[in-house]
Amino acid sequence: MRTFKTYLTEEIDSVEKYLQKFEDAVESTHERIDRNGHTFFVPIRKDQNLPNKLIASAFQGDEPAGWFGLLEFVRNHKTKNANVSYLPIMSKETFRSGRHEDDDGINPNHNIPDNPSKEMKALLELRDFWLPLASEGFLDLQEDPYRSEGYAFVWSDTGDLGDRIVDLIGDFYPLFHEPDPPNGAIEGRIESDEQGMFGDYLATLGVVPSVTSETPILGHDLGTRVLVNKKIVEEFLR
Repeated sequence: MRTFKTYLTEEIDSVEKYLQKFEDAVESTHERIDRNGHTFFVPIRKDQNLPNKLIASAFQGDEPAGWFGLLEFVRNHKTKNANVSYLPIMSKETFRSGRHEDDDGINPNHNIPDNPSKEMKALLELRDFWLPLASEGFLDLQEDPYRSEGYAFVWSDTGDLGDRIVDLIGDFYPLFHEPDPPNGAIEGRIESDEQGMFGDYLATLGVVPSVTSETPILGHDLGTRVLVNKKIVEEFLR
């Protein structure tokens, strides 16, 4: 397992060490629930008058700013306007290896719900558990290892959330743009895609909003990317 020496000057060299740090940060407000190989953090007390939202990261192990940004967020914020649950490490296999694919060479975040990845299959078996946690919103913090421009997949959005997240990314990075793009990307906002990602799947299940942010890795330092991912979480919950 590689060791991350982060902008926080911490060393995180295992899945469990990260999850323990996350648990320490939310222990007064959230319960850790381990099911089917996945680790969730769910509010101890829920307000029935508030929306239920789920935030996830670490679908791929070569995209570290998402899970570090999420850790930084929970260390510094206590959300009061939503019942927020967390799935901070979706793919523990790719987290351990630092790769884009799992130990069987499968990208766990494509072709859902037909993805053959063991971890994704296990997650989908828990649908009755996590879908209510995301009934009023889902955010997936991802990065693009192959681009220097940022963007967001806006799978479903009845308001201006997608635009706000894209604008935030654009405050720090050039936005991905193609003239007359085949996949619908216009100034950093992508509304259709054929990869079958998890956020897209949740949108088909009726989750609104559902957004996948993508901060760019090429040419950009980890510390700033972590800060941007933390701010994306803040914007999602604003």
